[in-house]
Amino acid sequence: MDLDWGIGAGALSNGGLVDWLVPAGAWSHQGSALDAVQAIVQAAGGYLQSHRSTATLLARHPYGQRLGDASGAPWAWGTGAADVELATDALITESVQRRDGPDINAVYTSGTVAGVLALVKRTGSAGDKLAQMVSDPLITATDAARQRGLSILGAAGHKYAVTLDLPVLTGFGQPGVLEVGQVVQVNTATPWRGRVRGVSVHAKMPTLRQTVTLERHLEAV
Repeated sequence: MDLDWGIGAGALSNGGLVDWLVPAGAWSHQGSALDAVQAIVQAAGGYLQSHRSTATLLARHPYGQRLGDASGAPWAWGTGAADVELATDALITESVQRRDGPDINAVYTSGTVAGVLALVKRTGSAGDKLAQMVSDPLITATDAARQRGLSILGAAGHKYAVTLDLPVLTGFGQPGVLEVGQVVQVNTATPWRGRVRGVSVHAKMPTLRQTVTLERHLEAV
């Protein structure tokens, strides 16, 4: 099985993790290779998912940088182009659940045996609403500390989980089956954006539909 970290910068970024160095002796592991990969990915606030069609594991960050160098932080989702745009007539059903996170704008992240101590705060904020400090032996560099902090700060604030039921639109210029991590713009009278958190496909001849869950933040960006 292959492992895709999604590592890239600028136009090559695709929601993956930025890699970092772990000094000798800073971390030890007993268990399977999969357990080791999960520990490394989770140290930076990331997650693992299976590739849709190949024997590949994808290491991704919930607020990872997007294609074209667009910031993955939710307060910047309104800048740059969306990955997918949906017209309202493409939506069959829609449901909304409130999923508020904590009222925070900063968090300390730290290594243990070796590593760094970092204050990660939301850009432009006072950094005066602290989350509980997070420590992990694999937080040995600023990139790891920053990504772990972003996973916490990105989930903060007022937000919705929006579930959309829509057809699988294929052909030139159509999105097909959406991908977890994409930023979607829904073109209502007041367009809004969310990031894909889950996708399922349902086939019942002659129709093919997908159910997509979007994370939508309510504050202005």
